[in-house]
Amino acid sequence: MQPIGGKKAMAMCILKVLEECSDPEHPMTYGDIGQQLSKEYGIEAGRNAIGRNISLLKEMGNDISTYEENGKGAYLRERLFDDMELRVLIDSVITSRFIPANDANQLVKKLSALSTRFFRQTLPQVQRADEWYHQRNKEFFWNLETISQAILLKKQISFCYNSVSLEGNLLPRKSSRINANPFAIICANSQYYLIASAREYDEVRHFRIDRITKIESTDLLSRPIKEIPGFENGLNLAQYAKEHNFMYGGIAERIKLKVKSDSVGDIWDAFGASAKMKPISDDFVEVEVFASIRGMRFFALQFGM
Repeated sequence: MQPIGGKKAMAMCILKVLEECSDPEHPMTYGDIGQQLSKEYGIEAGRNAIGRNISLLKEMGNDISTYEENGKGAYLRERLFDDMELRVLIDSVITSRFIPANDANQLVKKLSALSTRFFRQTLPQVQRADEWYHQRNKEFFWNLETISQAILLKKQISFCYNSVSLEGNLLPRKSSRINANPFAIICANSQYYLIASAREYDEVRHFRIDRITKIESTDLLSRPIKEIPGFENGLNLAQYAKEHNFMYGGIAERIKLKVKSDSVGDIWDAFGASAKMKPISDDFVEVEVFASIRGMRFFALQFGM
């Protein structure tokens, strides 16, 4: 391999070696580091040179444990993410239906690269995103970027909204071109939604971002959400999500339900601490929530209430 030159090259290459090949269970001797430097970067370095550069890396703020401290070898003590944090992130990407499979696989590779080769060896072979269900819209990330910029710049957007065929393909609806005022992006029910108002209507609507195609940002100023009836105080996204389970539209209202006692866990999953519950009998509980009526109807049907 062609050697890498420059005064700082050795230090940066040693850091890359430690990132890739070391952890508390796999400390590296200076001899190990030297072998990797030669193999990966064409750099020949003795123990003293490696020691000096590790000291320099520590002065630069890298948390490196050394043989002098632990009696075993050098390794990175702290990383941006620990292995379990990375595992949670990777599992989230793999099981996120709104991310296209190819993009999900690329994200998994990027996340895996933040740890060592030993971590990557622990990932089971089944952890391939294309073996899970993922939507097929390749415009998904472009949609997110365009919508985010439009919200930031307070501009209207225009897009095609699609239905899904029996084969899982996107089919433009008859009146599919929608001109909208974008207000927010929200992740709910394992999907990403655009919260917006169609330009000609006085109501807030939800659009699945994975079903949007041919999106464009316009030069027209977006309408403020405070002009929409029911949103005079603006949009509290967390509160809105609690009140619109399953992302059905409509203004949230106070609703009371009589449910079986064994459904309490489902109520907690859907509404959390915002649901007020009190026992009516040994078998039934009264539940009071603030939610959209259409969403609550779907919730009740889903759980047989």
